[in-house]
Amino acid sequence: MKMKKLALIILGMVAACVTSCTSYQLPAFSGQRWHVDTYSGNAVSNSGLEMAFGSQWMVTDTILLQTPEQMGVYPKLPGFLAWGMAEFPEIKVDSVLFYNLSRGLLFVKYHQAKPLKPQAKISLVKDLTGVYSKEYARIFGDHDTYIEARGWEEGPKESVYSNVRCNPHDKRLVLLYRLPGDDHTAIFQICQTHPKRGKWWEGYPPGTFWSQDVCSQDNIEGLVNFLHSARTLAVDNLKIRFPSDNR
Repeated sequence: MKMKKLALIILGMVAACVTSCTSYQLPAFSGQRWHVDTYSGNAVSNSGLEMAFGSQWMVTDTILLQTPEQMGVYPKLPGFLAWGMAEFPEIKVDSVLFYNLSRGLLFVKYHQAKPLKPQAKISLVKDLTGVYSKEYARIFGDHDTYIEARGWEEGPKESVYSNVRCNPHDKRLVLLYRLPGDDHTAIFQICQTHPKRGKWWEGYPPGTFWSQDVCSQDNIEGLVNFLHSARTLAVDNLKIRFPSDNR
């Protein structure tokens, strides 16, 4: 009886492991085709959609992974991205638009599994809030952000909703930007410290991992600078969506 009970427990653990492993799969690609415009440096699709990278230097690196075959060049990358997206279970990704290899940006289509309150809002009219979150502040210090008590539940209308979560166990920092509009587009930026053991670089694109601990207060200066620079990603995409509000 004890052996039977033990076998059932082991089977349950194996089933849970299999479920956990298969839960984090990279969703299918949307099928749209994207290229980097040589004038603007933005990604433009065959249907006319445009996405910015927050960097004018994208014209020097035009690699966009947008098919399973292209992603297959880096066999461990899909799992890396899927685990990063899993830091936000409130967001369900319906399809992947493309992955920007140069800056590590994953552009997706999504829907909300449940409302996700933004930790910061970025707008063109009143862009007074730094890209800090309550979660980040809890770990690294006090940075105030003000979000209205209501009105955010359905998603962004005129601002970019910004969230960031730090997973100290896996040394993973994930930024999520939800863009305004009915197309429900979001951008994930996944930062993770490279493992200390094994050939961690095999199967990943160069530059995927950070040499610093992304969840350590010892590296606060570099991380704060990174969060400030990441703000341009939101601003540049807002300028595309609301060109009349540009100053």
